[in-house]
Amino acid sequence: MRRSKALLLLCLLLQACSGLPLKEYAETLGPRRQLDVPFIAQQQYYCGPAALAEVAQYRGIDADQNDLAKQLFIPGKKGSLAVEMQAASRRLGLLPYPLAKNFHALLKELDAGNPVLVFQNLTFSWWPQWHYALAVGYDLDREELILHSGSRPYYRLPFSTFMATWGRTNNWARVMVDSSHLPVTAEPLATIRSAYAFEQTGHPELAAGFYALAAERWPDSLPVLTAQANLALAQGESQRAIQVFERLLALAKDDPALWNNYAYALLAGGCKVQALTAISRAEALAPEDETYRESASEIRAAEAAADHCSSGGEQS
Repeated sequence: MRRSKALLLLCLLLQACSGLPLKEYAETLGPRRQLDVPFIAQQQYYCGPAALAEVAQYRGIDADQNDLAKQLFIPGKKGSLAVEMQAASRRLGLLPYPLAKNFHALLKELDAGNPVLVFQNLTFSWWPQWHYALAVGYDLDREELILHSGSRPYYRLPFSTFMATWGRTNNWARVMVDSSHLPVTAEPLATIRSAYAFEQTGHPELAAGFYALAAERWPDSLPVLTAQANLALAQGESQRAIQVFERLLALAKDDPALWNNYAYALLAGGCKVQALTAISRAEALAPEDETYRESASEIRAAEAAADHCSSGGEQS
């Protein structure tokens, strides 16, 4: 089948009703939204670099599709891999948050002012034509999504057509944000997992910024507070780590892993006696776990930092 005929068949197949709960969407969203996002006409096969440059410029970051293509473009694949798109966004200081795999979440982000990088298969699963685009708006009345796509700025695509092409990539989408705010649909664990990649790539200061935003939104989240405490300990901020671990233990006093890490924070802060008390709690809570016995041995053998302990080290 010639490609033109295949595309015609595709258009015919996509005429069906989207089946989306638009009335429900209208209760939580504005009727239409169009973000003022810089448009960059992509060069051949550079849909990924162009879309990433667009969202970077929207965030006030100087980015060029040609420079990004040097990092992203794989000639043999005539495109860019999703994992490299995420790595490149982090190098720009942007958090590539994985959007929930539903259309409502995408519309919520657009309504909140966040463009969304989307991945589409414009043809068939057995004959893919992969494409990155940047969702920059929507119109509920006309049932259209608005995209910067290829050489077309503010291109309007029927919801039904977009859902078909997006679904063939397992609804892959990323919300790229800087450390001034989090995506409106963000969840604690997904946020921490995304931000932790900054630690792994040698940018703990960026991770700390996103952890702080997460702690503001979810002040009682165990994953969020644990990430903050562990990063503080890794950066030598023992007193800060002690404070956050004490907050954690007030929320989850029977978690042996927290007592274990709290003990190391106390030791780093010059509180060896309190550290031994803390690790004994971990051992009591998990007597069969060799990890905590090994920690206890290490702490007993260690020389504490200069004695400037200001923590009581008492939790109940």
